[in-house]
Amino acid sequence: MKIIKIKLSISNAYLVKGKSKSILVDAGAPNEADKILSVVQEAGVNPKDLTLLLHTHGHVDHAGSTAELKRRLGIPAAIHSMDAFMLRTGSNGIVKPRNFEAKIIKAVIPKSFEKSEPDLLINEELRLEDFGVAGKILLTPGHTKGSISILFDNQDVIIGDLMMGGILGGALFGTRPNYHYFIDDLDDLHASMKKIFGMKPSTLYVGHGGPLKGRDAVEHFSKLMDGRE
Repeated sequence: MKIIKIKLSISNAYLVKGKSKSILVDAGAPNEADKILSVVQEAGVNPKDLTLLLHTHGHVDHAGSTAELKRRLGIPAAIHSMDAFMLRTGSNGIVKPRNFEAKIIKAVIPKSFEKSEPDLLINEELRLEDFGVAGKILLTPGHTKGSISILFDNQDVIIGDLMMGGILGGALFGTRPNYHYFIDDLDDLHASMKKIFGMKPSTLYVGHGGPLKGRDAVEHFSKLMDGRE
């Protein structure tokens, strides 16, 4: 199993290669399908061997090209039921910035994207072997109510926007753990972090910046949650 980062204009998507099948995690902003499929082909993956488009959550920078990818690939799109309305309406819902910088970011990010009907609604944790990948979907709300992460059998985790790397959307100091700009519920976010940390993650693949070393994230956020910083 191999995780390949797809660096897009304002976020990361990921190609996860299994032994014979592969999945995509997240779909970038609008008009990024070409870039995503280019990386898929460069990685030696036949688009016909893609089995699933899995969303860590429903914001525009992670679901903006979902409709186009579904048309071109003919694969199902999966998202947690609490974030499904974002795909269906092509909107971000209520976005809660955590500081002044986040308010600026909120003002400039796209507000809408092409609507798409989800094919698979996630309501519980489940394995991904049916899609050709040795991993498990975990429920990790906090950034949004329907945020999920994917824990792989080698202890790597794709966590979406549970946290981010660095500042300026990951453009600077991308390997340093940091809070994301938007947090729906801080208590839920911290509970989800503790859940991931309890699984002793090796590498954390985030939606912006990264990847992060698991031990760095544990040390950084444990201090913050304990009030030591």
